[in-house]
Amino acid sequence: MAEQPERSERTLRSRVWAETRGEGEVLLTWQRAEPVPEDANKAADARAVAATVGVLAGVTSATAAEGGVVVTFDPAVVSRPQLANAVRAALNLDTDLRTRGNELMKRTPAYLGLAKSLALDERVSPVPEAARQAAATRSTSLRTAGALPVAGRFIPGFPLIARLHTLVPVLKALGSWSREESPEAVEEHLQRAGLTREQLDRDLATAQEAVAFARDYAAERVGKAAATATTAALQARAKAREWAKQYGERGSNNPQDEQP
Repeated sequence: MAEQPERSERTLRSRVWAETRGEGEVLLTWQRAEPVPEDANKAADARAVAATVGVLAGVTSATAAEGGVVVTFDPAVVSRPQLANAVRAALNLDTDLRTRGNELMKRTPAYLGLAKSLALDERVSPVPEAARQAAATRSTSLRTAGALPVAGRFIPGFPLIARLHTLVPVLKALGSWSREESPEAVEEHLQRAGLTREQLDRDLATAQEAVAFARDYAAERVGKAAATATTAALQARAKAREWAKQYGERGSNNPQDEQP
């Protein structure tokens, strides 16, 4: 059989565009590489992209909007090619959100242990925010879950998402610490915990993606419920008018109502 030619790297990669919106602000859009997965979903892609881009150093915010993701960033810290690579990484995730969330929960003890070890390290002063967030997480998990949408019990996988929601502040604080502290101290603590900087960033992105999914799903359910209620009210009003019209016509045709 004849040897098949290799496809170029361009055809294997998703295409990414960055439209300038202002100083340090772009709208990221993309086109998935072929073949597009059957379960690909634009809204889910946007959440994954926003979460993945949002954990990059130098990115202030990343919000799904306008058919893509609006990103505010510091060009001196993160470049457009780095933003594009983060988009491709999000589109190339090989496991679904539930699977990634469950894997993250297995690492929760490692993250809480890391935050605790930071509090005992004299090189880290004052006590890092990660340690405070970890302590708060232990005592306020139920209250923090309440910060999610009221319709939470209707969200698929809500118990998992609620637990991931409580981890977000801890992971954010650990991410900031890992960038600001001396590389030697960071490497020592991460190795001891069995973690890496890359894993920390991926887990933070997963937790934030899960929270975004919960909010989007709840908003969609509320919107559908409101639309259904509005339709029912309009139908009831139309029925009432029809009944009133028929009753009025029937009453006007009643001989007993005629004047002598």
